[in-house]
Amino acid sequence: MRTRHSRHCSSVLFSLRKGDCPLSPLGRGLGRGRGAGACIISMAHSAIFLAMTLLSIASTQQVLAEAPAYRPARDATEAVERIEELGGTVRYLTAKSDALEVDFQFADENLSDEHLQYLHALDNVVVLRLKRTAVTDAGLGHVVKVESLRRLYLEETKISDAGLKSLAALPELELVNVYGTAVTDAGMQHLQSLPQLRMLFVGKTKVTESGVASLKKASPKLRVVPNLAEQRRRAKLVADVAKKLLAEAETQFAATERDLKELPPRQEELKKEEEATKKQADESRKKADEARKKRDAAIRPAGDAERRAKDTQRAAEEAAKRAADKPDDNDLKGQSEEKRKEADEAKKLADEAKLQLDEAQKKFDESQAKADADREKAETARQLHDRSRNAKKYHEVSRKILDGARLRVADADRRLQAVK
Repeated sequence: MRTRHSRHCSSVLFSLRKGDCPLSPLGRGLGRGRGAGACIISMAHSAIFLAMTLLSIASTQQVLAEAPAYRPARDATEAVERIEELGGTVRYLTAKSDALEVDFQFADENLSDEHLQYLHALDNVVVLRLKRTAVTDAGLGHVVKVESLRRLYLEETKISDAGLKSLAALPELELVNVYGTAVTDAGMQHLQSLPQLRMLFVGKTKVTESGVASLKKASPKLRVVPNLAEQRRRAKLVADVAKKLLAEAETQFAATERDLKELPPRQEELKKEEEATKKQADESRKKADEARKKRDAAIRPAGDAERRAKDTQRAAEEAAKRAADKPDDNDLKGQSEEKRKEADEAKKLADEAKLQLDEAQKKFDESQAKADADREKAETARQLHDRSRNAKKYHEVSRKILDGARLRVADADRRLQAVK
């Protein structure tokens, strides 16, 4: 087959044979004299270029021809050397682990199915990368003998459903990536027997939503990417939220449009109203503070009076008990009556203190409620005045928010349609 390089070389040789000067800026028909000298120089340049082109072609053909064939490896060291000759690498997963990762994704077409036999000379291979290599279903026959394998990357290879069937021999397999391969729903059935499989990538394949659902039913802990059902659910959720935000943005925009028409002419009026309501709110707050102080001042006396009433009541009961035990003792009887009078007086004072406290609490509650109402009224007046001063700015901001909300809805709808 004639390559681009070979066609160019032929054209250069043809020009040299005819005596033309293909690289001379003066072109053909230059004649003799100075033009001839320039042509000789250009012919020398052409010869150099031709030699370099032929060398490049020869080197390329040599590289292609020297893609090493499979040769049995006597031990792990030799197997690593063979893998590196193919353009692959072997490395430990971590510095403190003896688990190996074998990466052939840069071996390209150099890797054949037979080369995968090098894996058998290595211990504890847990990760194998075969992305964009020439491996086929037959090659997986060698891979399945690596029973320690946990992660297998087969993106954009020639693997099919038949190859997946052999993976049942890998009980430790946790991740499989078949992105861009020819696998179908039939291949998904072969993976149901993998007890440890937790992650599966099936993008750009013929695997359908039904095939994914069937596989997940058999393996509930398995995560499949992409999961169209889950993507559709999330896209629907995003679309619903976007529409809700759009409705809110439309309502807000309509409100700012009304403000823009109605409030600026009333700006001076609204300013006076803000000042008046603020003054009223300040006065109400001061009254509420005074009522709070009176309430607080009544709390301690009421508490003291209540404790004294309880103490005198307890003393009166004890005196009455002593008098009852000795009914003929007039002194005890007199002490009991005196204690009873003290208890009654203390209770009367406690009731009065409690009444004063309740009254103080009531006045405070009323004054605090009025202060809260006046504060809210003042805040409403402030916001209205602020909207009158910034109506144009708020309208522009709400317009931008509305435009953004519309774009989000359009984008959400596109994403939803993409997964239907």
